[in-house]
Amino acid sequence: MIGKLFRAIWTGVDGFRKVIHLVLMIFVFVVMLAALGSGQTAVKIEDGTVLLLNPSGVLVHELSAGELDLELLSMNDEPPAETLVRDVVRALRHAAGDDRIAAVLVDIDGLAGGGFTKLQDIAAAMREFRESGKPMISYSSWYGQSGYLLASQADEVFVHDYGGVDIRGMGRWRMYYAEMFNKLGIDPHVFRIGEYKSFVEPYFRNNMSDEDRQSAEQWLGALWGEYQREVTEARELAADALDQYAANLTGALEGAGGDLARVNLEAGLVDAIHNDETFKEYMKERFGDSEDGEYHKVGFADYLTVADRENPLHSDDENKVGVVVVAGSIIDGSAGPGAAAGDSIAKLVRHAAEEDDIKALVLQVDSPGGSAFASEVISGAVATVSEAGKPVVVSMSSVAASGGYYVAAEADEIWAYSGTITGSIGVGAVFFTAPKLLERIGFTEDGLGTTPLSEQGRIGADLDEGLRRQVDAQIGRVYERFVGHVSQGRGMSFDEVDDIGRGRVWIGSDAASINLVDRIGTLEDAAESAAGLAGMEEGDYSVERIERKRPFFTGLSEFFQLRLARLKQRLGIGSEPDRFMDAVQQARKILNAELDQLAQLNDPRGFYYHCGTCAAY
Repeated sequence: MIGKLFRAIWTGVDGFRKVIHLVLMIFVFVVMLAALGSGQTAVKIEDGTVLLLNPSGVLVHELSAGELDLELLSMNDEPPAETLVRDVVRALRHAAGDDRIAAVLVDIDGLAGGGFTKLQDIAAAMREFRESGKPMISYSSWYGQSGYLLASQADEVFVHDYGGVDIRGMGRWRMYYAEMFNKLGIDPHVFRIGEYKSFVEPYFRNNMSDEDRQSAEQWLGALWGEYQREVTEARELAADALDQYAANLTGALEGAGGDLARVNLEAGLVDAIHNDETFKEYMKERFGDSEDGEYHKVGFADYLTVADRENPLHSDDENKVGVVVVAGSIIDGSAGPGAAAGDSIAKLVRHAAEEDDIKALVLQVDSPGGSAFASEVISGAVATVSEAGKPVVVSMSSVAASGGYYVAAEADEIWAYSGTITGSIGVGAVFFTAPKLLERIGFTEDGLGTTPLSEQGRIGADLDEGLRRQVDAQIGRVYERFVGHVSQGRGMSFDEVDDIGRGRVWIGSDAASINLVDRIGTLEDAAESAAGLAGMEEGDYSVERIERKRPFFTGLSEFFQLRLARLKQRLGIGSEPDRFMDAVQQARKILNAELDQLAQLNDPRGFYYHCGTCAAY
């Protein structure tokens, strides 16, 4: 017995020793890699530096890529696929008061868009910077519609002599599949409540319904009006200047011999035409030469690194307003940043309810909706914050529609931008059967089931009438639950919500007039209001983002990979890119983007609070 006892004690001690030994080895390895792999050229901000504002990819409120992915892109001189709106805004605000920054150079060649209200946030920060008296200059080879809204805020807008400004107005075009399905022998079975619930229309129609057209004309027209106002006020043009430009572009181009840049200049959209060399000389003349023969400039991402090092952010306040981002299609289950997964978002929201230092919650919603079940999960978590006696305020971004509205409906206050796309209170579902297609290509289906229910839902048979009635009954209940949920949250009757619901999409300014939102304003306005509802005054609280954290071992693995990648770069190992693999990766990304849209439709019952018309805005 005594021997067994000692052996057990020794086994425990030996196991503990091995664990300590492993931890020490990992620690030493981490320190070595950190020392070897972190050697990056320090960014220096000299007097007279020009801040390069060059957002790339899509503007977002939450990055889907991790630090490793972003660093690897940077090492290969590839621009990131996403840019955080708040990073751009922070850089501009810090630069306004930084005496070392002489000017801002706007370069939007790499911008892919990302939602109208996100552009408005950055445009507002650009106007704030100009109030400092420092010049802001924009130069790009090509201005898309989104990028030009930002460029128009600059003191001077220059374009490459072989480029131009591409403003086309707002539009929405979709593919319709009914005839294709008919020819293939595929039978779509569509269920919806709400004649405006158009996300299912492509499956059973060949064109746009009158209801969808009426709704789209209203909100697209309002959005275009917002865009025109932003641009014409900044450029000091007539209110209808962009409408006139679009109407006369063909003739103007013919008269200018196809020179779009010249047409843009004559229309007042740009101030001068340059090429890369003449623009470089212009900048040198204005902002001087640095030692390497160039005017000194720094990218906004590098500038933020320096700014954060010089002015570290502190979050040890006892009073905080927490911010949780709900961005992207709402899906069932868990997922990392960049996806509005019901369980993951609910966990963050419950954290806000449980933490004593978080006195109020702001839910920043930028979602066209998705899974009805996942929307319910998030909404249930939001209720726990209210039950904890903490105010909940919603800040709607570019889109907060259908399921995106469902998760917002019971907040104490709902804030939106005038250009937010919201509403779409409705529900839809679609199932497919293909007995004719299977017969045509030679497939047969046979089997048996123990009950009539086990025979339902087979792709090789027509939709069973019993299943149709079951879905009708359930989808009716889901819609009633949606309308009742909004009715309770907004203090409206069921019929009042139904009248403005039925899948109809509303623009933020109109939504405020029908009680779908309370006030028009920004995320900062919403956070300030949340603090006020919690009894806090300005200066008594900080705003803290509550974000998903990667698992420990995932983070450790990425840390090692990042340090090794930096070390390889310093040693020149593997620096030549594989062009073939680059092409393969690009093709894979395109395919994955299409498949991801399908993969996000993962509601366990197949019912969706989804706004298909507004996902791109």
